[in-house]
Amino acid sequence: MNSCGTWRAPENRFNEFSISVPSLRERKQDIMTFAHHFLKLTNDELGKDVKGFSEEVEDILNNYIWYGNLRELKNVIKRATLLCDGEIIEAKTLPFEISNFYKLQFESPASNDKLNSAQAVTSGTAPVAYENKLKSANLDAEYEVILDALKQANFNKSKAAKLLNVDRKTLYNKMRQFKEFNIE
Repeated sequence: MNSCGTWRAPENRFNEFSISVPSLRERKQDIMTFAHHFLKLTNDELGKDVKGFSEEVEDILNNYIWYGNLRELKNVIKRATLLCDGEIIEAKTLPFEISNFYKLQFESPASNDKLNSAQAVTSGTAPVAYENKLKSANLDAEYEVILDALKQANFNKSKAAKLLNVDRKTLYNKMRQFKEFNIE
């Protein structure tokens, strides 16, 4: 504070040296080391005892491009640990945009046979009434439209919701519904 009682910023100083640290997406070999570290911290903080990650989750984490670096990874691990109901974190506990990153980045919705089939939800089971097939087909179509909007909005859910002319809560509910029906 100066003599008038107002705060004044400290003088600028020159950097004597700088440290260059590559981003997390450039250090793929470190992702699981950090993930396990954040899991331990989160277990301690939340009083949980989650032991680790499924192979699918490890693949997802290693193949995701961590735009937010360590802070994003830490938040994803914390959320997944909080939602985990067993000893191993499964893909269903990861945020939609991370568990579907490959599809959002590299596949066009029209080329994905799983999504184009009205049998996507019911494959491998006994015949189901046509209304369930119709519901599945509707979910597939919604999924394609939402994936396209997320791509156009650069994965910003608020912008994607505006493009879809729905509120963000509706978009989140739809994304949760896709996870329930294993449409990913």
